[in-house]
Amino acid sequence: QREGGFGRSVLADPYAKPEEALIPDTDACLRIVTHALMHGTDEAAKVMNKDGLGHAAAQKTCLQYLQKRVGVPRDMSYPAARQLRAHLGWLMEQI
Repeated sequence: QREGGFGRSVLADPYAKPEEALIPDTDACLRIVTHALMHGTDEAAKVMNKDGLGHAAAQKTCLQYLQKRVGVPRDMSYPAARQLRAHLGWLMEQI
């Protein structure tokens, strides 16, 4: 336990190492999610190139990892986190 009686989050993963080969595809996925957040999922679906996203199963795993670990209020507000998680889920359904 840390100071103040709070323990580490069950989902905390301070020793996680990125899979270097997935970085370009993960970057593309996060850009699609950003586009969807800013312009809506219909617009994001129009510009999304599913063929350009390799490693679909691995990308879903990466997106789930992020979806589960967005910290509220550390990373963002609760409403913003809900939107991010929803849009990550939308993209996982698309790929």
